Amino acid sequence: MLPDKPSHIAIVGGGFSGVCAAVQLVRSSPAPLHITLIEPRDRVGLGLAYSTTDPDHRLNGPTWVHSIDPQDSGHFTRWCEKQGIFSADSQALLPDGSAFVRRADFGRYMESAFREHAQWPATQSTITHLRARAVDALEKGDSVELVTDAGHSLVCDLLIIATGNPQPRLQAPLDASLAAHPGVVENPLDTQRLLEIPAQASVLIIGSSLTALDVLATLLRQGHTGKMVSISRRGLQPRPQAPSAGPLSPPPTVPVAPATATGRQMLDRILGPAPDFLTQPGVEPTLRAWIRALRQRIGEVQAQGASWHLAFDELRDVVWRTWPLLPTAEKRRFLKKARTWYDVHRFRSPPQTQSLVQAAQAQGRIEFRVDRIQSVAALEASGPLRVCFAPRQGNAKRCEAFEVIINCTGLDVLARVSSNPFLSALMDKGWLTPDACGIGFAVDEHCRALTAKGTKQRAVRVIGPPTAGTFGDPLGAMFIAAQIYRIVPDVLSSLEASRMR
Repeated sequence: MLPDKPSHIAIVGGGFSGVCAAVQLVRSSPAPLHITLIEPRDRVGLGLAYSTTDPDHRLNGPTWVHSIDPQDSGHFTRWCEKQGIFSADSQALLPDGSAFVRRADFGRYMESAFREHAQWPATQSTITHLRARAVDALEKGDSVELVTDAGHSLVCDLLIIATGNPQPRLQAPLDASLAAHPGVVENPLDTQRLLEIPAQASVLIIGSSLTALDVLATLLRQGHTGKMVSISRRGLQPRPQAPSAGPLSPPPTVPVAPATATGRQMLDRILGPAPDFLTQPGVEPTLRAWIRALRQRIGEVQAQGASWHLAFDELRDVVWRTWPLLPTAEKRRFLKKARTWYDVHRFRSPPQTQSLVQAAQAQGRIEFRVDRIQSVAALEASGPLRVCFAPRQGNAKRCEAFEVIINCTGLDVLARVSSNPFLSALMDKGWLTPDACGIGFAVDEHCRALTAKGTKQRAVRVIGPPTAGTFGDPLGAMFIAAQIYRIVPDVLSSLEASRMR
């Protein structure tokens, strides 16, 4: 017999993390749940990444790694087939059977999943969207009272923080005041700003990540004829996808994990143990030792005719297990010295985007440089910007004028709290505390928020990117979905214990 009153869960953040958590909870709970998604946008499931409307902005992984249900890797693919996505988007489906669809289509999929689960008949569970911004939370006995900027007051049995990544902002040496300049695009995910760039304008893109490639794809599709320069400190660009990312397994002679997962296979890989090449006797938990072991493993699989991707992914898939094994000093060393190298192998470019950018680069339309900005100054209120680059090898300082600067520098972790009054309030109360690496919030193995004294917050959980400092890499859809899957049993057990009290 079901309880008369469903447990109430408030989820702050209505992007992928928030909607995925809501869907998995109502599908898994044997008792009724009432879930409220607090999200100021009028659409849920999109977040930063999937709000784009540009047709050249694609997912950087195939459809089978983007399911909202980690136990069913074909869920998103079937939705695409039913919606006619592959027919409408002729470039999405590759010859090997893999599909890299538009991010806007994935946003529609997330909205569809939200609607499908808004009324869950099996347990009479519900998910509702409250269009507001959370600003504070208060203790109310064993419960939490959530306050919004619209004056709402919600009492919930459990608070889940799913705020995702912060909005991009200018970072040093660019002064924050430059964001007001018409030639500076602070948020590269603002598609409309990109569309307004004149075709003849000289453009400087700060960064060479996946976001930078998306920006270049947009400019190229618009027929941009002006100078396009992308700079980064190391000159590293995202690596290509594995040779076969579709529903094809590697040759049976290669004794490594298949490149493609079906059914629960991807989830089982993520939930699997740490790779032997990192945990075998003699391999110390240090960055240097692990890099050496990974390179050796890559050499082994390449000697057998396989790609480096297979060895790298053996590590990537279980980073949530391996990262906690590193001492804090080694984690900080990784973030300072090796993260860029890791990221370009971890976050791979969609084949369609890579082909477009590479062709333009070969034609001389795009220039990638190893460079570092020393200063940026606006020559006039709305005119060109003078960019001076740091001298290299004793050469004199170089300065150039650009009409447009696009910020693709990546995440600014300090903005996670400073730009969010809700997180600031919880930090001030001591409900949230920075993790040891300073890139997110400290949580336990079940994503319960930890106070500065290490006390577990029974009724407060943090999921997704804000837990990167604890788990290393809950940054992609399949890893966030798997993280939620891991903690759902403990969340439901905690709610049941609360009902029994």
